[in-house]
Amino acid sequence: MNTNQVISTTIAPTAKTKVTTLTLVIDPGTSCTKSIHLKGRRGQPKYSITSSVICPTAIAPVAEETYVKLPDDEQYYLVGDSAIQAKVQSSIRQLKSESLVPKTLGIIGQIAREESLPNQFKLKLTMLLPMSETNDREFIQTELLKALQDFNYSGVSYQINESSLGFKPEGSGVYSYLSRAMSADTIKNQTCAYLMFGYRNTSLLLIENGKLNHRSSHSTDLGFYNYLDLVAEYSSGLYRHDIQKAIVSEAIYGVGENCQQVVRGFTSQIRVEDLIRSTNPKYQERERAAISAAIERADGEYWQLLSRWLREMLPPLGQLDRVIYCGGSTSFIEAPIQQFFQNWNGELLNTDAMSIQMLEQLNLSPIAQSKFIEQYLPIRLADAWGEFVKLANFKIQL
Repeated sequence: MNTNQVISTTIAPTAKTKVTTLTLVIDPGTSCTKSIHLKGRRGQPKYSITSSVICPTAIAPVAEETYVKLPDDEQYYLVGDSAIQAKVQSSIRQLKSESLVPKTLGIIGQIAREESLPNQFKLKLTMLLPMSETNDREFIQTELLKALQDFNYSGVSYQINESSLGFKPEGSGVYSYLSRAMSADTIKNQTCAYLMFGYRNTSLLLIENGKLNHRSSHSTDLGFYNYLDLVAEYSSGLYRHDIQKAIVSEAIYGVGENCQQVVRGFTSQIRVEDLIRSTNPKYQERERAAISAAIERADGEYWQLLSRWLREMLPPLGQLDRVIYCGGSTSFIEAPIQQFFQNWNGELLNTDAMSIQMLEQLNLSPIAQSKFIEQYLPIRLADAWGEFVKLANFKIQL
């Protein structure tokens, strides 16, 4: 699927010195920004989760704040935890492309500091955008290439004069990864639908004979925030961020070879107890029942919105060979998705298998892995991981 457009800029170094390459994939979500990177060619892949917000300010930041500064811009941009502490809230209405340049520089600067990169290094970068915003890629590329050549991150100046930037639609990383296990003949003779259920957007990528059908691929704003708002609407005194904080995720375990416990999948749910505010046991029970009823009602109404969109945008199911559903909200709609396709003769897949493989490759400590799963990152990072494996030519045994 050739959906990538790459613009490169190169300034040859004056001396023959070995220049470190940073390979990076960024998924700039509205709930958070997810990225996977590799320092050099044979390093350990690492992930990072950062705030999706930035805070423009004319006031020079203090020493402990993290920020981005461009030479021709009078403003500073607080990023990461500093933007959170400034009480900036993420906006559902704002296009991801509007803040993408300082946000991207913030991620690159943070990684450069953590990895002790020099002031000058090479960059291979791919970004994932919803289908509805891919038309902005030329503007973003131009602005970002210029900014990379001279920017300041928290007091350290960086000049990235050798860079390769690419943009892909959300869902393409999952497609790229799963296609590795398919023969070329199978790819050329199949029609596949990739459904990405994200926080802000829900997207459909239609792949016909190994090529993206742009005209039949769509993105809508029916993201997971709609579900959270429905739960809040039918509850009393709850807001979107309250419900989001009450979501808990865990691994689904099974028995593997040698009777060992192995991860088979992942699931998420809203922990009602975290939302109860009453101290009186009598009122607690009433509140618990009301919140549970609100969740049940939101489950039904949100799926009605999604199923209506699916019926409108999907081709006749008889024309599809495979449907792959992915994205951070899939756990909340997995049962109705499976029911939606229950009488269909094609192959229905999720990203659990590739997420488990990613978990193995990241080589996390037991504590870090537990936190990784609690944040539902095996599923939320799957798209970025698939794109990273391709960009870094990372060897995976499928």
